[in-house]
Amino acid sequence: MTEWLPFSPEGERVRLRPPGYGDEPALIEMATDPHVRSYIGGPIDPTVAAANAMQKISAQAWGQFVIVGRVSGEVVGSGSLARKRGPWEVSYQLRRAYWGHGLAGEAVELIRVWFFENLDENLLIATTQRANDRSKRLLSRAGAVFAGTFEQYGLVQERFEFHRGGHPPLCPDA
Repeated sequence: MTEWLPFSPEGERVRLRPPGYGDEPALIEMATDPHVRSYIGGPIDPTVAAANAMQKISAQAWGQFVIVGRVSGEVVGSGSLARKRGPWEVSYQLRRAYWGHGLAGEAVELIRVWFFENLDENLLIATTQRANDRSKRLLSRAGAVFAGTFEQYGLVQERFEFHRGGHPPLCPDA
């Protein structure tokens, strides 16, 4: 397996890095915020959120990252790369104070580029609830292609795909 983020990918406004000590307050805030968690199962109990934050920091699992403001150095969000439904999947969330500024889109673009440059994979997916219009627009702007729906947690989810080279493979019957 490729080393996880041996350097911190940087965009104009954000950079990505593994979670570290001092990130706990931001991680706990996101996990307990009902707005941030509205499409991912709702807020988590603060005690559980604190334990989860410490686990992310102390375990340093491959694929876990935080999104940091380049100027402020403040954690503005977090995410992961993991195999959840077969192919590699990118997940992300931003602290509510940072919504609407394009930071999540920039972070997704950094992960997409890093992923295809460092892993011998042709497909990266992202999923979101059908009701999450903001996330669907973000993924479309980032170059993901809508690939279908499925039901999970009793709700309709939408799958988006990023393909190496930017386009889905051609259907052999076409």
